[in-house]
Amino acid sequence: MGHEPTAGRPPPAAGLAFLIISRLSFTRRRAKRLCSDESESLLALEFYSTCLLHRSMRCPETWAKRRLVHSFDDLAFCTAFTRIAPRAPNEMIEVDDYEQMAELLGAARSEMAMQLAASMAITRDAGLRGRLAEIAAVNSGQEFLIGQLKDQCWLKVGGNSHALDRKRQPGLSAINLDDVLRTMPEFEQLIQDSMQQTHAMRDAYSILEPLFEPTPIQLRSSFLEIFEWAPLLEQMAYKSAMRVLRVLDTLRSVVRIELSGRVGSGAASLQLYWQLLHALGQLTLLASSDEARPWLSEMANGFVWEKWTPSFVLLRERTFWLAAIAARSAAAFGESVVEGYLKRLTQAKHPMMVFDAFFGLSAIALANPSSKAAIIAELRSLRDGNLALNRYHHVYLICLESAIRILSGDRSRQREFRELHWHVESAKGMATRAALLGDPTALSASGEYLGFSMLQFVTESRRDEHFPKSPILSGKEISRGNIAVAFRRAWVPEPERSARVLLN
Repeated sequence: MGHEPTAGRPPPAAGLAFLIISRLSFTRRRAKRLCSDESESLLALEFYSTCLLHRSMRCPETWAKRRLVHSFDDLAFCTAFTRIAPRAPNEMIEVDDYEQMAELLGAARSEMAMQLAASMAITRDAGLRGRLAEIAAVNSGQEFLIGQLKDQCWLKVGGNSHALDRKRQPGLSAINLDDVLRTMPEFEQLIQDSMQQTHAMRDAYSILEPLFEPTPIQLRSSFLEIFEWAPLLEQMAYKSAMRVLRVLDTLRSVVRIELSGRVGSGAASLQLYWQLLHALGQLTLLASSDEARPWLSEMANGFVWEKWTPSFVLLRERTFWLAAIAARSAAAFGESVVEGYLKRLTQAKHPMMVFDAFFGLSAIALANPSSKAAIIAELRSLRDGNLALNRYHHVYLICLESAIRILSGDRSRQREFRELHWHVESAKGMATRAALLGDPTALSASGEYLGFSMLQFVTESRRDEHFPKSPILSGKEISRGNIAVAFRRAWVPEPERSARVLLN
C-alpha cells in the first residue's frame, strides 16, 4: 500500500490543499476539452470541486481509505456532466449520494481490515499474546482461545502456531476480545501499537485490496490468502457485499445515461460498475462455504424474501462467471432455502426470477446429495401439474426441463458449454474471457439454457478455481464495448425474440 494507515488522522492541511488544487488543475483542462463552451466547463468544474471539498470536510482521509475514495473521482467528473445534461433533469446523483457511496465502501473495507489486522497482530506479537494469556489465566506458551465478533470466530494461539474456527474447541481456556476491550480500555491502544509495529494493518489492507478493487479478477493465490481467514471474515464479507450492492443500485441509472449516448454523459461509471460487480461476486464467494451454512440459514430465514434469493443479485447480471458464484452461494445456503426458491416460482414477476428459482434449486441439489431426490421429486411434480399459461410459460418449461435433465445425471449435452474453455486443474480456472462475458441464459442448439449445463462442473470444482493462477486477461481482451454489451443484455429491455441464441 505504500504507507501505514493512520486511523482517524486527517491529512495535513497543506497536503490536502495541494491534493485539491492539483486535481482541480487537471480537471479544468479536461473540462475545457470535453465541454462545448467555457460556461459549461466552469459549471462542471464547480460541481467537481464541491465533491472534493465536501468529502475532505465530512470524512477525514487515511492513506488507505484515500485510494478507495479516489476511485470515485472519475465518476464524480462524469456525474458533473450528467447533472447539467438538459435531457436528463431527473436522473442525477447528488453530492450526498457520491459521498454515501464512498463511505459505504470505505466502511466495509475498514471494518474487515481492522478485524483482520487485530488477529494478525496477535499471531505475530509474542508480547501481546503473553498479555492475553495472563488475562486468560494460562501459562505462557499454553494454548487458549480468543473469541471475536460476539464469538462468531475463535482464534487458537499458543506455542508456535495458530488456527481459526467457527466453533469453540472444548477443553481450552477462552477469553472474549470484545469483553477485554470493553473492560480494559488501555488494551485497545496496546493492540493498535502492535498492529503498527508488526505491520499487521498494512498487510491486512493489502490482503483485502483485491476483494474491493479487482481488475476485475484477482489471482488464485490472493484469494487463498484471504480464504485462510474465512471464519473471521465471512460474515463481514457478506455484509460488505450488500453494501456494494447498494452502490451498484445507485450507479446503475448513471450507467444507463452513459450508454444512452446523451450529451454530457461520460465513461467512468460503466468501468466502475464492472469493477464493483466483480467485487460483489468475490465477497459473496468468500462467504459461500458449507461451514458457513448455520449463520447463512439463520439469516435467510430471518426476513421475508421479496426480490432477494441467495443467487439472484449475481445471476441477474447474466455472465457465466458470476452465475457460477451464484450457484456456490445457493449451495452454501443449502436445504434451508429450498422452500423459499419454490415459493419464488409462484410469485415470479420477471423471467429472470423464474430462471433463478430453477437454477438455485439445481445448484442446491447437486452440491447437497441428501436433498437431491426430494428436489427432483418437487420438479417432476411441477412438470406433471397443471400450469397456468402466462407470458413466462416458455421460460418456465425450458428451465424445468433443463433442471431435471442435469439433476438426472445426463452429461451427454455438457459439451454444449465447451466454449467456456473450462477444464479441471486449468491454470485459467473459470476466469476465461467467454465465462466473464458469456450469457448463461443463452439457448443451446438443443433448446436448453446453457447455464444449467455448467452446474455440475461448478459444484465439483474447488472454490479457488474461480480464479486464474496468473494474470491472463488485459484491458484489450475485455473492452469497454464488451462490458457495455453485457450491461445492456442484463439491464436494457429489448423486444422479445424467439430465435435461439448460441454462446459466442
